[in-house]
Amino acid sequence: MLTSFLPSSVANVVRYRNLLYQLIRRDISSRYQGTLIGIGWSLMLPLLTLGVYALVFGFILQPRWPNVSDPAMFTVLLFSGLLVFNFFSECISRSASVIVSNPSYVKKVVFPVELLVIVPAGTGVFHMLLGISAWVILVMMLGGSVYWTLLLFPFVLLPLAVMCVGISYFTSAVGVYVRDIGQVIAVAVQLLMYLGPVIYPREVLPQSLQTLMVLNPITIPVEQFRKVMNYGEAPDIGALTAYFVAACVIAWAGRRFFDKTRHGFADVI
Repeated sequence: MLTSFLPSSVANVVRYRNLLYQLIRRDISSRYQGTLIGIGWSLMLPLLTLGVYALVFGFILQPRWPNVSDPAMFTVLLFSGLLVFNFFSECISRSASVIVSNPSYVKKVVFPVELLVIVPAGTGVFHMLLGISAWVILVMMLGGSVYWTLLLFPFVLLPLAVMCVGISYFTSAVGVYVRDIGQVIAVAVQLLMYLGPVIYPREVLPQSLQTLMVLNPITIPVEQFRKVMNYGEAPDIGALTAYFVAACVIAWAGRRFFDKTRHGFADVI
């Protein structure tokens, strides 16, 4: 059943690609509509967040990072981890209300409601591309190196996107019936950041906790992003393959759960 799920899901996205594109475009434009800076916030917010974390964790708390003593290098490492976390956070945090906030689409019988769950991931990809551009500018300003392996980032992003969509199928469906889940997700997402290798590497933990941290859905993507962005290394194919398989299983289970519960959406909203 899992092997049939992947081709059918991809075919569904391809079938409605124009509609999905319009939904993502509308989502991006509506977010910045009426603001003075507009889409510039997509670049400013990650940089402002980075500045706060760099100040707190780079200069005040000074967490341990093997072979890194330069605050500038730590800032670059921190930024690459935040890019992954921000993508994950945007997808999962918005998932609880993505169905509830679009009642007009849900009540249309012919509308593919499952596309609404994918929209935050599409918007997240757009913001990540802007964030990577900002990262490149930051590295060049600090006199660092931009490696060609940065071009391999889509191979890391794809498994993460599948994981996010799979989790979002669960949370978006539950969010229709239990509105409190949005508050729970907000806390859980922040907890995952501090329990993941965003502001410190996994190597500083005891071996038992290193193994446990792999269960965090952002651990492998963060580490592999740093490989291609910060260290100029190819991603670990074995780790990414295992992660992608797990992501596909979660996406399949999430979609099945979504399909079984979607019939009551219009009655509850």
